[in-house]
Amino acid sequence: MGMLREALFAPDDLLEFVQLVRNAAYMDPLAEPVTDDVGFLERYRDELTDLFNAYSRMYRERCYRERMRDGYDGIRIVSEGDSWFQYPFWLKDVIDHLSGRYAVLSRGRAGDTLANIMREKEQDIFDPLAQEKPHFFLISGGGNDMVGNRRLARLVAPFDPHHQPEDYAHTPAFDAFIGELLHHYRGLFVEIAERHPGVQVLLHGYDAPIPREKDDEWLGEPLRSRGIVDPGLQVRVMIAIMDRYNEALADLAAGFDHVHHVNCRGCLAPDQWHDPMHPTNEGFACVAALFDARIQDLAAALDLPEAEGEERVKND
Repeated sequence: MGMLREALFAPDDLLEFVQLVRNAAYMDPLAEPVTDDVGFLERYRDELTDLFNAYSRMYRERCYRERMRDGYDGIRIVSEGDSWFQYPFWLKDVIDHLSGRYAVLSRGRAGDTLANIMREKEQDIFDPLAQEKPHFFLISGGGNDMVGNRRLARLVAPFDPHHQPEDYAHTPAFDAFIGELLHHYRGLFVEIAERHPGVQVLLHGYDAPIPREKDDEWLGEPLRSRGIVDPGLQVRVMIAIMDRYNEALADLAAGFDHVHHVNCRGCLAPDQWHDPMHPTNEGFACVAALFDARIQDLAAALDLPEAEGEERVKND
């Protein structure tokens, strides 16, 4: 607990003290301490996710500050978002991969929703933008808003043998949900343009996750509760859902000169999913490579500093 609270040790040094919780319900800790002390787990389990998030943010900020003190003068990035940008310990997420090449100040939290990000935008977005004056701001959000508290079951249409997969993603509830997310994003992009002109914003809408038949409270069970039980149909419905989300984000981004949609659809192979919602290390590397390519294209077009650090993020 002391190692976590002080964030003095690298994530790999902490792995011997924690174990993955494989069948945890949504929003439960992703890992827990290796201990036979039941009382310890009862005392601390509820705060573990917050503690892991706090550790990751603190450790990443320490690495960022040290890099800047060492004279780094390349591309600077501020990131905010969910577990695709901040997955504690077990996986090397998008920001982990990008941090090898760029100086990234990460403000993300596993389990965060876009709605919560907007509530805390002053301290987690605008304060860092003002202090660090980055070239890029990266954001990942909307996934937890979609699947948290079994919301997916309330968004999709019930099974109908005459439906095409895309029909399940066209309901009044899903229309309202897309409108809600676009409202959050649009307001954020306008505010960034007004307060920090010149900062380039990159966002994404995920790849289509693959529902599972067991231990999948995020996708599989909500779909089955709507009568969508065929595994093949479930996959096609999720593709249709993520197509609609990505197309809405791409259309929104097209209305701003400083906002750019990174299309991650189709970049992950079926074996590159760690669980129904998160890629494996290799999968995250594929997503990070797409961000890296867009960053480099924009840097060249805008005559920004060249990247410093490791070679280009590889799509393995």
